[in-house]
Amino acid sequence: MKRAGVRIPGIGHRIKSADNLDKRVILMKDYAEKNFPSRRYLEFVLSVEKVTLQKAANLVLNVDGCIAALFLDLMESSASFSKEEQDEIVEIGYLNGLFVLARTVGLIGHTLDQKRLKQPLYRHPWDDVMYWQ
Repeated sequence: MKRAGVRIPGIGHRIKSADNLDKRVILMKDYAEKNFPSRRYLEFVLSVEKVTLQKAANLVLNVDGCIAALFLDLMESSASFSKEEQDEIVEIGYLNGLFVLARTVGLIGHTLDQKRLKQPLYRHPWDDVMYWQ
């Protein structure tokens, strides 16, 4: 996949690695093991992680991949969604909305923390982020 320039969604992290796992992923996996009746999707992504970790230490299951797998496990085990409905939810990008929401909450938290510390928000140089002039 690397030679083809294809990334595996939900796998890989810039900072976290096999030696420095993301605590959020650890907490969610532990919670699922204790409380979810089925963890088929989580078990699948963990099997993928075993393979990717043989390639590089930072190709770990990331928080987005863990959330996606657990969301699918919840949908399947709730028996509230047909297989077709589950497939449609994935196909239309519903899970992407959850990731955008999480990033938005994080940005708001960062903004409030910077205000609490009486520090300005970081502003990246315009010439590095503008796509047109």
